[in-house]
Amino acid sequence: MRREFAEWFRDSAAKDINGVMTKIADDVVSYEHAAPMVYRGAGAVREVCQYGFDIADGEFRWDIPDLEVMVRGDLAVTWGLNRMRVTGRDGATVESWSRGTRIFQRRDGRWQMIHQHVSFPFDPSSGQIVTSR
Repeated sequence: MRREFAEWFRDSAAKDINGVMTKIADDVVSYEHAAPMVYRGAGAVREVCQYGFDIADGEFRWDIPDLEVMVRGDLAVTWGLNRMRVTGRDGATVESWSRGTRIFQRRDGRWQMIHQHVSFPFDPSSGQIVTSR
């Protein structure tokens, strides 16, 4: 699984949507940061990922420094804090953090993400989302 994530991070940094999508099952169900509440199918996930690449007008990087992986047969569960970094054309870098849990199933010898849940925590006193660690 760690090799798959390393490839995923590399493809994301290159904004290679086709490379990113090799890890996504056709029947994926994803709970993304942005509405709607549920994205169903690889096409919907492709759109939200492409949108993220498009609004990152400079360098885009993400990783999971504390990635945890549990594999049981043909199922794998991963979780950790997502770190996203976008560097604009002006050279300024914005970093944000969120939570992520992903479930993969080995299909035809390849790991495919069948479910993802990413979210931002919120500060209950202000109602604002928290994107810093």
